[in-house]
Amino acid sequence: MDRLLPNWLGVCIQAGLLSAGAPVFADEAQDYYAANVEALVQDKCIVCHRTGGQAASSGVDLLFTSSVASNHMAFDSYVNTPTQGARASRVLSKITGALGHGGGRVIVPGSSNYDSFESYVELLNPPDEPANDAIFRVSLEEPLANKAHTGVGNLRGWAVATGGIAKVTILIDGVVFSDAPYGGARGDVGGAFPDVPNSNYSGFSSAFNYSALEAGPHTITAVAYTPDGATQESSATFEVVRFDSSFITGDDAVNLNNASCMVEADQISIVDATVDGAILDLLLKWRTAEQGFEIVEIR
Repeated sequence: MDRLLPNWLGVCIQAGLLSAGAPVFADEAQDYYAANVEALVQDKCIVCHRTGGQAASSGVDLLFTSSVASNHMAFDSYVNTPTQGARASRVLSKITGALGHGGGRVIVPGSSNYDSFESYVELLNPPDEPANDAIFRVSLEEPLANKAHTGVGNLRGWAVATGGIAKVTILIDGVVFSDAPYGGARGDVGGAFPDVPNSNYSGFSSAFNYSALEAGPHTITAVAYTPDGATQESSATFEVVRFDSSFITGDDAVNLNNASCMVEADQISIVDATVDGAILDLLLKWRTAEQGFEIVEIR
């Protein structure tokens, strides 16, 4: 870290943000921000996150200026409100374009710039002894990430917290959809977190019609809340394949009398199936998480 300090310190002195005799930042997170994140904020974020910018007009309380120190303090306040690290994952999701970020994707996941943001956020939320005992996890298990989904299926996962889970809210493409029923039996999660109260009943699940979404890519996010307002998030980006109708009705809507079938490994190909009056080719694939075959291609 020390080898990075002369670079940002010289820039700050030239910009008039520090005098030559001024003390350097005393906090490691501030030092790291100045050396690795401030330039990204000025290049990619400040156009919206400033007084009079789009983020400010939308009510977002994360605003920047030309001051390195005040920008770091803005991040520190945002990430650690209402509790330590409460919005850490939210910042990392937003910069990659998730959760309805108005500026879209400004940082590519897995890039060196993303690594810089991730390291900085971790420094804003350093582990301490009490925090090591404060377990808070959420996992969205369906939809399966980077897979195709169609028809009526499950939207499910689990969430645990030492202080309890108040609710789990589902967002679709960054927009709040509904709260998911919470408290389903999950013996596997209870076995993984035996010291967390009620971890045996930590599941959330509801039926969901994926075909109600437009064909193409979508992102579903599960946001778990503790009673004191802290949040954790888990997201999955997936592809929707669908018939023209969002819900196929009628006993004779599907007819396979003139269709042919080919089976290979865990896939079933159906050629010339009649579905709702249209002749289509379908590909079904076994999904362990769903314990059944799902249509993954419609041609």
